[in-house]
Amino acid sequence: MSIVERRTAIERAISPAEVRAANELARRWFASRPRPPAAAAGLGVWPLLTTLATGASGETRDELLDAAGIGPDRADSITGALLAAARTVPSIRLALGVWAGSEIALDPDWIAKLPANAIGTLTGEPDADKATLDLWASEETDGMIERMPLDLTQRIDLVLASALMVRTKWVTEFRDAAVPFRSGPWAGLGPCRVLSNTIHDDVLRVSEEAAVLTVPGHDGIDVLLGLGRDGLAPGEVMSTLFEAAGDRAWGRSSADMAVGEEAPGVTVSESRSSKPQTTPEVNVRTVRFSVSADLDLSEDAAALGLEYACDEDRAEFDRLAAEPTYVSQARQRCVAAFSATGFEAAAVTAMAMARMGGVAMKTVHWHREASIDFDRPFAYLARHRPSGLILVGGWVDEPERAV
Repeated sequence: MSIVERRTAIERAISPAEVRAANELARRWFASRPRPPAAAAGLGVWPLLTTLATGASGETRDELLDAAGIGPDRADSITGALLAAARTVPSIRLALGVWAGSEIALDPDWIAKLPANAIGTLTGEPDADKATLDLWASEETDGMIERMPLDLTQRIDLVLASALMVRTKWVTEFRDAAVPFRSGPWAGLGPCRVLSNTIHDDVLRVSEEAAVLTVPGHDGIDVLLGLGRDGLAPGEVMSTLFEAAGDRAWGRSSADMAVGEEAPGVTVSESRSSKPQTTPEVNVRTVRFSVSADLDLSEDAAALGLEYACDEDRAEFDRLAAEPTYVSQARQRCVAAFSATGFEAAAVTAMAMARMGGVAMKTVHWHREASIDFDRPFAYLARHRPSGLILVGGWVDEPERAV
C-alpha cells in the first residue's frame, strides 16, 4: 500500500497547511481571552467561517478567509470535503445545518455549495423554531448538548450551525479512586476522582516551562494534557500546549531524563521489577473532569474574523441573500469529559443572521520511571492523531469531586 493510500480521509480532504490554519484559529481564539475557557472547539467555528465566506464579498469576505486561513478557491469546497471525511472516522461526528426564514431570499449559487440536505426552514414562531433547532443539536451530539445556543426571542432570518462530537476509549484504561489532595490548590476540596495509570510508551515530553502528556485513544484520537511550571499563567500553558500539539519534536522525551531529574509535575525514579524494561514507563496521576462552557463568539470577533460580519453597517453578504444581512448572534456550547475509560466532547456552534435595519520477586531488574502528577489546574486538547487536527480543548480549574 502506498503512502497516499495509507492517508486517512481527513488527511486527503484538507492539506497540512489547512490543518495548521484550523489549529491556528483555535490557538488564536484561546489566546485572545483573558483566561482559557473550560471547553471550546475551534473546529466548530472553522467550517462556519468558510461557509459564510462563500456568501460574502469585499472586506467581510477577506476577513473571513484570512481568519480561516484558506484561499478563495478552497472556500467553496472545503467544508463539504471535511464533513464527508469526518463521516469515515468512527470517533468523530461533524455536521452542518442551515435554516432560513420565509422573509429572506437565499442566493441559489450559495445554497448549491452547501452539503446535501443541510437546508431547513424557520417558521418565525420562537417556540416551534426552538424545538426544531434543539432537536438537531441533541441528535447530532447524541444528547450531550440538548439545545441550540441562540436566543430565539430575537429576530432571526437565518441560522448556520455546526455540531461536533468526539468519543474515544483509552488504549490503556485508568484506575479510578476517591482521593483527597494533601497539598496544592486542590487541598481542602475533599475526596476527588483521581485517575492513575502506567503507560508503556513514549508519551511524556517536557521543557523547562511545561510537561505534556499524550493519552492515546482508539480510532486515531489523542488527548494531550499540559501542566505548566508554578506561576505560569493559564494562557501561557494553553499556548505551550498548542505548540507541543503541532510539533512532535517539541521539548524532549521523559525517557531521556536522568534519575532524580525533575520537570513541571514530573520526577524520574527507579524501581524494582521481576521483568526487564522494554519500553518507556510513564506513571500518571490525573483527575477525572467534566467541564462545559457557553461562549459568546461576538466577544471574540477580532480573533475569529467576525468583526465585519457582525457589524450591521459594514457586513457584506450580497452573495448569500438578496437582502442585506449581518451576523446578529454567534455562540457556542461545548462540553468535555475525561474519565477512567475514555474521553468525550461535543460542541454546537451557531450563528444567527438577521436582515439589517441573532507477586513474589524473582530476578530483579531496575526500571527507570517518569511520573507526572496533575495536582493543579491544567490544559487539555483532543487531536486527530494522523492529521494533527485539533478538535476541542480547554482548561481544568478543579477536579471532579467524589460523591
